[in-house]
Amino acid sequence: MDYPKNIPSAGLVNGKFVDENPLTGTPGSLIPASWGNAVTQEIIEVIRGSGALVDESDNTQLRVAIDTLISKRQSDSLASQDEAESGSSTAKLMTPLRVFQSIAKKVQQATESLAGTAKIANQAEINAGISDSFIVTPKKLRFGFMVRLGASGYVVFPSWMGGVIIQWIAGSASQAGNSNYGDVNVWPLAFPNALFLAVATHEGTSSGTLMVWNNATISRQTGLNVRCPDYPTGSIAARVIGIGY
Repeated sequence: MDYPKNIPSAGLVNGKFVDENPLTGTPGSLIPASWGNAVTQEIIEVIRGSGALVDESDNTQLRVAIDTLISKRQSDSLASQDEAESGSSTAKLMTPLRVFQSIAKKVQQATESLAGTAKIANQAEINAGISDSFIVTPKKLRFGFMVRLGASGYVVFPSWMGGVIIQWIAGSASQAGNSNYGDVNVWPLAFPNALFLAVATHEGTSSGTLMVWNNATISRQTGLNVRCPDYPTGSIAARVIGIGY
């Protein structure tokens, strides 16, 4: 589409239409029927292409038609949900919603045989040990675990394993110590809740070693008295082990 430059009788000036000038006697430009019809037909084609009917009295039809065609073009270029989820088209555009739907279709709950996503379990879920859909981080897996290795030491199991504590003492035993209760052997780590059982033995020659379970002078969660009748004035090396939580 252009001005009717190839029609000399149109009277264009510098390639454009001009009005008649009665002062100078310059005639105005003429609009050839072929050019006028072409312009009108081109506008009508745009209006009809939008699906509308031409209306001679409506001067907004061209603008509305252009807006309609642009919207339709945009709509036609957008991927549907099926197209987004299939991921096969290289010509369609994706809205944020379609991107989300496409990702959601591909990303699934992880299982032992399927790669996917999974929620990180909180400590309560780990301790419960019921769900098989969550994952555990090393930090939470180790939560509550402690160890001290040495002549006296302990192993504290993590909370999700019940928080069981095993301790051992390289201590001593005697007869006369602590009003004949024997030597006090203090646990490296006080049992916070309870001591289930404990066993004591001696090193060297002796007829036996006694462990005092109930002693008002010390809580068994803190330590135990170990008594050896054969050592009224001295002590003998002893070993103590206890289990609690």
